[in-house]
Amino acid sequence: MEGSLMKWTNYLSGWQPRYFVLDQGILSYYDSQDDVEKGSKGSIKMAVCEIRVHQADSCRMDLFIPREQCFYLRAESAADRQRWLVALGSAKACLGDITTQQAKEIISDSESLGRKLSELRLFCDLLMEQVTEVKGAVDADEPGAAPSKEVKQL
Repeated sequence: MEGSLMKWTNYLSGWQPRYFVLDQGILSYYDSQDDVEKGSKGSIKMAVCEIRVHQADSCRMDLFIPREQCFYLRAESAADRQRWLVALGSAKACLGDITTQQAKEIISDSESLGRKLSELRLFCDLLMEQVTEVKGAVDADEPGAAPSKEVKQL
């Protein structure tokens, strides 16, 4: 989603129009739509931010990055704010689902690796037992003699 929102800049300048682009869970803003090619003035990763609606202003929403930054935004209408809230909330939820899924895959891979290591240790132990048996059978035979029947069967 993309479009214009008002952004609170400071007490001297107040609310300033900015052009916002929400792409792959990152909300970036620019001075205007024409400046998109030049690079953003700032951005917010939706996965780490908290979205709050303003209680007194039906057009305003605030995005908080805990212990870092706060973006105060204002839409042209309550309906426009609602569209942005849905898009931002969806982006945040999707990122959360992806992160959760990746964590589950890591745990699953880790458990699978643990099982495979256990199987490998067992295989190694069995192989070492067989090597010891073969070595014992060869050492028991006289030098230069043919291996015993037990060794031929292995």
